[in-house]
Amino acid sequence: MIYLRITVATAVLALATIANGETTSSVTSESRDASTAYLGTSNFVVGRIGRDCLTLLNRPETPQAFVLAWQQRNAKYLMASQKYMGARLEEAEASGGAEKRNSVMSELTAVVKNGAESIVKSWLDRPDKNEACKFAVSLIESGAYDVSSTSPIFSELEGLVSWAQH
Repeated sequence: MIYLRITVATAVLALATIANGETTSSVTSESRDASTAYLGTSNFVVGRIGRDCLTLLNRPETPQAFVLAWQQRNAKYLMASQKYMGARLEEAEASGGAEKRNSVMSELTAVVKNGAESIVKSWLDRPDKNEACKFAVSLIESGAYDVSSTSPIFSELEGLVSWAQH
């Protein structure tokens, strides 16, 4: 989980740089950027664990089914994140054209990918990959990797959902 906290901090700093000068915006927010990066990172991690571990563990489900189960449990947060990113990218394009929109998307993608790869490496880069995969899959399936009140930025995630409902 420490890597997830680092990822969130990185996301806030990286995306806050883009957000500077947009303080009058009703959409862009460091908190919503961080929440979106956190959710994107989590989704990427679940997908990578599914891809790298299910076959190794002789599990019958596909990586897509594994990710879908996690997504369904976290649907309200993911839908809020998708709504925010749509609005965030529209706002970026309105203020700086396609170049700014692409820049915002590239920054978020880099933060998510780099953070997720670090988390997956920390979980799976072990002498016994089978045991590492068992642990990672059980962590995700048990709901321990779901958004909950114990998530490092839970209040920000709840704020994102509240924003999306208005």
